[in-house]
Amino acid sequence: MKNFFNTLFLLAALAVAANAAEPELDDDFSQDSTIINIEHRDRLLAIVSWPFVRIVQPTVEFLMYPVIPPLIYISRENLIEKGHNLITYGDEGQIMFYPTINAEIGGASNIGFAYRHANLLFGDDYMLFGPRLYTNADWDASVFYQKNKIMSTSFFGELGASYREMGSNDFRDPKNMTYTFADSSVNFYTALGFNLVSYWNLKFAVGYNFYRFDWPNISGEIDSSPEAEDRGFYKHFNTFPLTVSLFSNTLDEPYAPTKGSKFSIGYTYASVSPYSGSKDHNYHAVESRYVRYFLLGNKSYAMTVAESEANRERLRNLSFKEAIEILNPINVREEILERRVLVTQIKARYMLEENKGKAPFTAMGRLGDNYPLRAYPSGHFTGPLIAGISTEYRWPIDLYADALIFNEYGIFGDDFKNLPLSNLRNSYGFGFRVRTPKLFITRFALAFHGKHGVSLVLTTRPDYE
Repeated sequence: MKNFFNTLFLLAALAVAANAAEPELDDDFSQDSTIINIEHRDRLLAIVSWPFVRIVQPTVEFLMYPVIPPLIYISRENLIEKGHNLITYGDEGQIMFYPTINAEIGGASNIGFAYRHANLLFGDDYMLFGPRLYTNADWDASVFYQKNKIMSTSFFGELGASYREMGSNDFRDPKNMTYTFADSSVNFYTALGFNLVSYWNLKFAVGYNFYRFDWPNISGEIDSSPEAEDRGFYKHFNTFPLTVSLFSNTLDEPYAPTKGSKFSIGYTYASVSPYSGSKDHNYHAVESRYVRYFLLGNKSYAMTVAESEANRERLRNLSFKEAIEILNPINVREEILERRVLVTQIKARYMLEENKGKAPFTAMGRLGDNYPLRAYPSGHFTGPLIAGISTEYRWPIDLYADALIFNEYGIFGDDFKNLPLSNLRNSYGFGFRVRTPKLFITRFALAFHGKHGVSLVLTTRPDYE
């Protein structure tokens, strides 16, 4: 069953890659609609998506029965709009203050809040501040500022800073050795970029990282070997990364996209201060990401204004029993089956050290739920070379809620010549996400790996956007 599931995702991803042409626009759309209907005439996509529409999608909706009635209640009572109004301030709604949550394995779970302020100092700028408190009483905080259209040009500038106070941070090296250490590091970031042409932008960034790693405040596995010293464990050192990156974004919506792509590629040279009696810790890194959104079906993904009003009126007096009947897989309406999105992401990072075995452990790529590989915690696998491919199939179950299934692979190794298949990891599962086109609210998923590994994902952080 797992192999069948993986094969379906692979076929869907290949179909999207084969169909690189832009979708045709349908001129016959309602004046009440805020979304242009998009029509695809591709038989290959129809054939590939048939098992999802007729088998996988109804099965997932059946498994999600416990959460569907609450989601419908949220929509019926307009709780999304009420919540948005509750966290939005200012005459023009330029200030937002809202809670954040990330439920992860072990002590990585955290809660916090985000303070976002648009037009803070000038027009076309915004500031984001977010502290977090972890379950083991560790904490961190970050602040980010961006100014667009500097002096009415396409130039933009960015400033960022972060600090963490962690008594029991940890790192898992490529040999599966876990290092526990205290972390009180400070990071600064500044960047300047501009638009090249169309959707393409170029950015130059400078980082100032002051790493302070001590012995752990709690009992943990400690390694004082020469190799650990070369990698900078329990040491104090500074890094000054210089990065140039090229990126583009053609998504139609930031948090509910149905078409378009995101691409980025960047090169970093990092100068590292001496530690352990050595100055040979500098390294280079190249990182790239490509995300493609593809609408499957003959209707727009998002509900139109007219459909939203009719749906709200129908749900206003809906009983629990009626809610279950509406989403019964046997009674799924054809118009719902016509609203589907396939997301495919390919991501890779390669770090090359100037002296073998001397680059600090902070230079390693981290493979986990951030890649995403959702059945594993963030940074569960590390290495100089990491790569991953992820495919997600979404469909709306309400105005602001999507159901989803996903399948993803990640691999790690020392270099392209030493990338064993035994380091290949797989993650798959299902869940839902709650969002508006302009605001991401939360996502929940059950992620599996192998026959016994299972992780619960509950976070306010989006996966791809």
